[in-house]
Amino acid sequence: MITQRRLDVADSHGWDPPQLQRALSTAHHRAARGARRLKLCAADREDLRQDMLLAMLQRSSSFDPARGAWSTFVGLVARHVVADQARRARRQSEPVFVAIDLDAFPNGSSATQLDCADEDMALALLRVADELPRQPQFILRHLGAEGDVPGAQQASGMPSATFYRAVADLRCWLRAAGLHPERHGTR
Repeated sequence: MITQRRLDVADSHGWDPPQLQRALSTAHHRAARGARRLKLCAADREDLRQDMLLAMLQRSSSFDPARGAWSTFVGLVARHVVADQARRARRQSEPVFVAIDLDAFPNGSSATQLDCADEDMALALLRVADELPRQPQFILRHLGAEGDVPGAQQASGMPSATFYRAVADLRCWLRAAGLHPERHGTR
């Protein structure tokens, strides 16, 4: 069940026009700085600004003029919103570790490669291979013959950097053809 928090404008201690102007300008300024720091697009910057204003509104009941100025209070709330956003972004970009029980694999099998090929994918690759330009077709055939990327790179005789750029180009061609090969370590 989703619950919504009710925000009362009366809880905002009746912001006067200078307080409202200070909150708006602080949110605008801090959102612009935070967006540059977090490399956010314009829409995300606007969302950040609105998150700041909402946090200011929610926390305004705890503002005490005896402890500090309104400008200090809204500046601190805005900085906390940016810090929270940075923590969320950092958590989302952290790698996810999956425990693999290597003892569960039979002898001679690989934890990083499938032992049996997906027949549907093999047929789709054969169909697409003839339609590819010469370079991606060459890379696809080497990958099919060798079974793994390092072996295909060595068999191709191409420099490593050139080969891996060609593999990236092949991925683009395969995606354009409706196939979505996964990279190692991604979903």
